[in-house]
Amino acid sequence: MNSLGVEKPQEWLGDDRDGHPGKTVAQLMLMAAHRARLLGYGRRDLVRLIDATGVE
Repeated sequence: MNSLGVEKPQEWLGDDRDGHPGKTVAQLMLMAAHRARLLGYGRRDLVRLIDATGVE
């Protein structure tokens, strides 16, 4: 997973929403939203993308 930029796969394990896994997800979502805005994508585009994943 190093080629994906994940040096410590254990960071992704676990279900602690307030621990390191939860903080990692929050940080990645904020970074993605910021980058999307710079690329010209709006809030509706991001919501549509998340909805298309089937996440509930």
